[in-house]
Amino acid sequence: MADSEISTSLSRPSRRDVLSAALLAIGGTSFNNAPAAARQDGSTPDAAILAWQSWRAAHRRTLALCRKQQRLESELARTIGFPQAVFAAAELPSPVRISSLRQLDELAADLPSLCMRRAEVAAVLRAHQQRWDDADRVIGYSVARQQEEAASADEECLVARLFAADATSLRGLAAKLDVLIAVGADGAEGRHFPWPELRRIRRDVARLVPLSSLMTELI
Repeated sequence: MADSEISTSLSRPSRRDVLSAALLAIGGTSFNNAPAAARQDGSTPDAAILAWQSWRAAHRRTLALCRKQQRLESELARTIGFPQAVFAAAELPSPVRISSLRQLDELAADLPSLCMRRAEVAAVLRAHQQRWDDADRVIGYSVARQQEEAASADEECLVARLFAADATSLRGLAAKLDVLIAVGADGAEGRHFPWPELRRIRRDVARLVPLSSLMTELI
């Protein structure tokens, strides 16, 4: 491992947790079951609902894997600690926690004398990283994270497939609205989107679903 690579990324905010919370907030629609994909008259199922069902299954798998890798990362952080070195020097007012050599180099930009301790800090970081890596191999954190990332990529493909599908029923339209609201809540820019209005539209559509089914039967 090169010196510049001696660092471990901190846990990123979980997109899966955001999506899960959004789904809970908008869940309970009238089409939230597998038979809803079939039309009342027995004709071709709505492609949007079939795509929604595939996405929902993928989302559940991704969420489970995300929670697994977060749990394993928390275990590593608790038992091993994120790789770092506690750096104390006469030039500093108090000890500093260094998590990468880049951080040390930035500190040494104003205090060139600290560069003489670079090899020492590198050795401490390397040893701590090795302990992290050894424990990682035992509990499978990196494997779980790779699985979560692959599942997330598959889920995003299913989202694209869902919105490319033609909705042929109100249930299909409601399915698209559900995913739009769930996925759109991800990211800081989502706070400025009209989510209450979208949720109200989704509720209106869901309310019209049984009326549409009744009209089909009458016809």
